[in-house]
Amino acid sequence: MSVPNLNVEHLNELKFLVEMCKSHPWILCRPELAFVKSLIEHFGGKVDPVKSKSETESKFEETESTLQVESEESDLELDMTGVIEPDTDTPQEMGNSAVKPTEEEIAESETKRSEAVSAFVEKDYEKAIQLYTEAIKLNPQAALLYAKRGQIYLLLKKPNACIRDCNQVLELNPDSAAGHKFRGRAYHLLGKWEEAVNDLRLACKFDFDEQADDWLREATPNVQA
Repeated sequence: MSVPNLNVEHLNELKFLVEMCKSHPWILCRPELAFVKSLIEHFGGKVDPVKSKSETESKFEETESTLQVESEESDLELDMTGVIEPDTDTPQEMGNSAVKPTEEEIAESETKRSEAVSAFVEKDYEKAIQLYTEAIKLNPQAALLYAKRGQIYLLLKKPNACIRDCNQVLELNPDSAAGHKFRGRAYHLLGKWEEAVNDLRLACKFDFDEQADDWLREATPNVQA
């Protein structure tokens, strides 16, 4: 029997399921996840049994009820904690992503990226932005450079600048978890709750991340049911 080909999307969905089971092990006693429980036990693992099916159902219903209550409460009052005034700076340089860089330009861009990482570690964020911008101009097809610069704009409370960089990331790589994660948080800072939740859900789907999951939990109650 040949091994089936698993694409990135399927693997990311499987990873998300694994993380969910690790965070909420009681769901392994749900009938629809019996095959996962069987796999764990087949390789010598053990799933702590839930006392009864009714307890499992009760736990599931309790979770659903909590989410529903949070949603109903959000209809009454939005939690605007963390929302800030939008930044109005002149848009940052993006480079021409249609231009293919030479090998020399890619190498020089990598040098600038390394210098930017050092500046970031030293918390010299303005210098890091300058260096990432220089790296981007040399290699405008590198999605990671935009994502890293967008992350810094997020730290500097410049959500619109972050969104511009993340838009470019997702144009180059629509499945970028980082692009969705940082853009989702930037939308949160602007009080754009639906956009924030949509992006953060995709970030967790493509590459589960505890910080993205925490941000998702913060934003979700503000989305209308």
